[in-house]
Amino acid sequence: MTIKKVLLTVCVFALLCNSCTVKEDSIGDVIINKESCGDNAGTVILQGEISQDFNMTADEIYELQGGVSVLDGVTLTIEAGTKIIAGNTGGVFSYLAIEQGATIMAEGTASQPIVFTSNQCTPNAGDWGGLLLAGRAPINRGTVATTEVANLTYGGTDATDNSGVLRYVRLEYTGGKINDDAEYNGLSLYGVGNGTTLEYIQTFNGNDDGIEFFGGTVNLKYALVTGAGDDSFDWTDGWVGNGQFWIAQQTSVAGDKGIEADNLSATPDAAPFSNPTLSNITLIGADDGDGENKGIEFRAGTKVTLYNAIITSFPGKGIEVDDDQTLINLNASAVIVRNSIIDNPKSFDLDHGGATVDLADFTTFNNFTIDGAGDPFNSTGTAVPADFKISGFRGTYQYTTAIDGVDNFDPSTLNSFFDPANYAGALQEGDNWTSDWTRF
Repeated sequence: MTIKKVLLTVCVFALLCNSCTVKEDSIGDVIINKESCGDNAGTVILQGEISQDFNMTADEIYELQGGVSVLDGVTLTIEAGTKIIAGNTGGVFSYLAIEQGATIMAEGTASQPIVFTSNQCTPNAGDWGGLLLAGRAPINRGTVATTEVANLTYGGTDATDNSGVLRYVRLEYTGGKINDDAEYNGLSLYGVGNGTTLEYIQTFNGNDDGIEFFGGTVNLKYALVTGAGDDSFDWTDGWVGNGQFWIAQQTSVAGDKGIEADNLSATPDAAPFSNPTLSNITLIGADDGDGENKGIEFRAGTKVTLYNAIITSFPGKGIEVDDDQTLINLNASAVIVRNSIIDNPKSFDLDHGGATVDLADFTTFNNFTIDGAGDPFNSTGTAVPADFKISGFRGTYQYTTAIDGVDNFDPSTLNSFFDPANYAGALQEGDNWTSDWTRF
């Protein structure tokens, strides 16, 4: 294994924590600093390019310094329970990039998650960059493109491209800001193919978006974004994957949208259109002081089919649809929200733009709210604005309790990715998949 490196001569945390003792050994081209500094003892320093297969084990703590890239043909394996720390030096943020053709095998467990976190004793959002995967699946800004951070090539023609496995992985304090136009997300998925497995992933207190899809076909199941400084989930560049069991939990510190959904801003009718299928989504908003936080904004020509969602507590709109091409898609029944609960002071907003809106066959529906913990869902009979149309809401619901959800669509009838879950939202009683491995 070859890793470009700089030999450390001082303890990483000496100025931030208690004094540290250092022993420097060399294993291949990896420097191991044996430290005694808070919880970060025994740090293995990783820098530059990983050009041979490499294993991270739970008996060491690893620190990313600067950009660390896993190269084409190389597999990075991360053992359950492993801790990886990262920060920035002079505004140069550390990140881990899995380049096209590389593979990451990061398989934690609920009791032993893999944790990427800040190297600071008092961590804050934006302390380091994030985790980036670049694949060879199709995008819509050309056959290939270059990422806005880290200068990675992504995109191609292989919808089944496989970048590996992320399972029970937590990404904390990500989102380093390079400038006003470039920030790292918690998890960035660039042209990632559906041969990749993404399950049980949390981003926690990141400075920018939690999880963002830049085209590709990858699927995501069991995902939690807590305290994102911008959008919790985001897609653009023609993402066409599936998603199930997502939770966004905003805080009053910062935040924008639960989901921000684009096709391609510069060319809203670019193909392939962003067109994911999602089910069992819970988006919980908060007011960070501007009163503008939204549940979902569909814009820039995206298409979507969304089932069994709960969107609640956003001070702005529950769902907003913007831009001409998005409205054209909506009129063609290509922006669909079904069997969902939209519980916000302003449930819907439509930006007319220059498009003509088809008002036929949809004017009102029963909006549902959660009336206190453990109480049933109660109909408020809220009217949808007369100029708004979303396909497929039902006028009445069969329901049990707020925990069990409503008798909704069973997404397992769609394709083999989806589990049976004919209830609204991402959680049901007796099956709390967020237990043990997440933090709040």
